[in-house]
Amino acid sequence: MDAPAISNDVYPPDCTGLPIDGISVPVIADGGVRAKRLNDMLFVPLETDASYVGDILKQCGIVENSATIDDVIAQHPGLRSANDDEHSPSLEPQLIAFRQQYVLVTEKICEPLNTVKTAEELIVVLSDAMRAHSWVLENCSLLHRDISSNNIMVGRNEATTDGPPVYGMLIDFDCAIDPTMARMARPEQTGTKPFMSVPNLEGHPEQRTELDDWESLLYVLCWVATFGINNKDRSILAEIHKGNEVPLEISEWHTSRKMVAIAVKKRLHLDSLNIFTTNISDRFPIPRENSELPDYRSLQSLAVDLYRAMFQHPKVDEKYRGTHKRKDDGILSKRSMYRFGSSKDGGPLPLFKNMTMGPSDSTNNLMKPKVVDPFVLRTEHSAKTKIIKGLKRKLEKHAKLAIGRLAADPPK
Repeated sequence: MDAPAISNDVYPPDCTGLPIDGISVPVIADGGVRAKRLNDMLFVPLETDASYVGDILKQCGIVENSATIDDVIAQHPGLRSANDDEHSPSLEPQLIAFRQQYVLVTEKICEPLNTVKTAEELIVVLSDAMRAHSWVLENCSLLHRDISSNNIMVGRNEATTDGPPVYGMLIDFDCAIDPTMARMARPEQTGTKPFMSVPNLEGHPEQRTELDDWESLLYVLCWVATFGINNKDRSILAEIHKGNEVPLEISEWHTSRKMVAIAVKKRLHLDSLNIFTTNISDRFPIPRENSELPDYRSLQSLAVDLYRAMFQHPKVDEKYRGTHKRKDDGILSKRSMYRFGSSKDGGPLPLFKNMTMGPSDSTNNLMKPKVVDPFVLRTEHSAKTKIIKGLKRKLEKHAKLAIGRLAADPPK
């Protein structure tokens, strides 16, 4: 006679298998029901009914037919005899199954980012999320590395009238690292494609910094401000975008298959303020003839300010600005540290007396300028510090303005 199976596919869970000692052993369904059935069957005093428990274990395929109860306890750490536990309230030896299913019910504390009602609420939420980002980095030495629309949540202050009606939360630190620890030569690429920084997309060998996360924030802002910050606005804008003969430029942050191709597009879209406004921020909806359009002028202003602070900061050197790689004549490589003069053979003379020319040095390649990448240069301490301070200052300023507008005109 075949033994009943413990199946993942059987439903309903109360169907029965073959009888053992006059009791039907269930064919147990997957999940919590199966765990509870096995648990209930194993809570039987062994002293009075050891053969019954042994038969259940054998019929369910948990132990071999020849196994004794002592064998079961020895072979399966998940089961033990209660007389081994000095704290057990029972005086009788029994099998105790350690597999328990627990369900934790909590109050909802936050909602997805697309539940914001207005552009002002979005600004407050983004500001709070990045304040949390900075606090965790400074106090816990953890860099988030996955700023996206799915990892910024919305909380509501419905029980109090003090402060803004919403606040932001930053979640999902699965990709976080300690930036002070030495890591692999080439960092892994983490994040969501439309929101990944250019160095992340291109797989730069340099370690990620908070600049990468702030760059991701700018992409999150531009993305939701283009396609709609909530479901209502998305529906309106989706109908309008259907009539576009040419797809939106920002769509290529998602539709391009290769990450390097997305990086190329982002470098192009962010290379100058004029290009950024023309291709990205001017596409945010602003009510004109069509009164149904949402008003995202505050998001447009924030996006431009964040762009300036990151890519066109007025207090950093010109070499740190923009997005495209370029030749820097002011940075001399070792090979270019020569001066040209009237040597006997007409070739270049070393700049310093102790320098000698190698066999591959020639007049044509000595003065080749070095190619520099502003994304890499911006990670230098002095430039990075100024840029981060500027980004925080701009975001806080817009958050204060948004809180004032929310107080004067609360969303319905």
